[in-house]
Amino acid sequence: MHSPPLSHAIVGCGRVAPNHVDAFRALGEGWTLAWACDRDPAVAAGFAAVHGIAEATADYELVLADPAVTSVSIAVDHAQHAALARRALLAGKHVIVEKPLALSAADAEDLLETARSRGRILTTVSQHRYDPLVVGVREWLKAGLLGRLRFVRASLEASREEVYYSDSYWRGTWRGEGGSALINQGYHCLDVTQAVCGDLTVRAAAASAGDLYSALETEDTIGALLTAGPVPVTLTVTIGSTVTWRTRLEFVGTEGTVELDIDHPARLHRATGNPELERRAAECDQSAVAAEAPGIDYYGISHRRQIADFAAAVAAGGAMDVRPEAGVAMVRLLGSLYAAAGLPGPGQIPAS
Repeated sequence: MHSPPLSHAIVGCGRVAPNHVDAFRALGEGWTLAWACDRDPAVAAGFAAVHGIAEATADYELVLADPAVTSVSIAVDHAQHAALARRALLAGKHVIVEKPLALSAADAEDLLETARSRGRILTTVSQHRYDPLVVGVREWLKAGLLGRLRFVRASLEASREEVYYSDSYWRGTWRGEGGSALINQGYHCLDVTQAVCGDLTVRAAAASAGDLYSALETEDTIGALLTAGPVPVTLTVTIGSTVTWRTRLEFVGTEGTVELDIDHPARLHRATGNPELERRAAECDQSAVAAEAPGIDYYGISHRRQIADFAAAVAAGGAMDVRPEAGVAMVRLLGSLYAAAGLPGPGQIPAS
């Protein structure tokens, strides 16, 4: 006798929502997509029609009241992540939250404790931690193939037109987005840096930021010096480039150096220093050829890998490879970077 499929709801039907649909559909017959929910009922209805989702609503409480719903994806504006995730956890649902987990460390810690007390799976989307090349770099470092890290460089250059902010009710504001270039786009490079170096070791040392777009009260460019234990880390991010999306991550060690990107498909640009590193890197790079992305190209396809991990944890009652503490650590690090740059920080209102 077959068990009924587990049921998932998509809350927030914007830019990244197709990646969640694609990932749950890739799970096969064990899961079904039951609800599309958005603050705009027409958007919810249109999204449900396009993706073959049975129910559409603007009423989040209606979704949470459905006893058949096992889990929800929270893919709304940053400012609502914590409140909606908490309500879902209290309603007994497992929760996937698009980054960031919350706009304050206190809210992030509260979500972590709520998930623990309710016995629910909570995860922040960190899809690039599941990219084969990123997994490979972590394994090579652990195996000693890079030796001791000497320094790390991470950068992202991207382009965001002013209309991206002026047409949004939340982007480009401290209260709604919690920042811009760092918390939204640069987050990915910083998240991978934490994944490789250790979530609890990376600390902000100094930062500087600026903005040029009149539509933003937040930053469009930021540069920072961080430390991962004794290892210096430099981070540079801008959304004021002419390039749509370009990332670079470089890990330089005493025995080897690896340079890669987390674009789509991700590419290994350099792996040098010793024959074993070069052999493993060549094998991993060959296996990292990616399928066509289901949504915006540079989001990639690793939502599939993270959501498969989520689904396995829900089914088995176990833990995911990427623990919820990683999302909490990122919220703390983001806040400290904005503070180091002399900026108001996530969820804050700038002084007049």
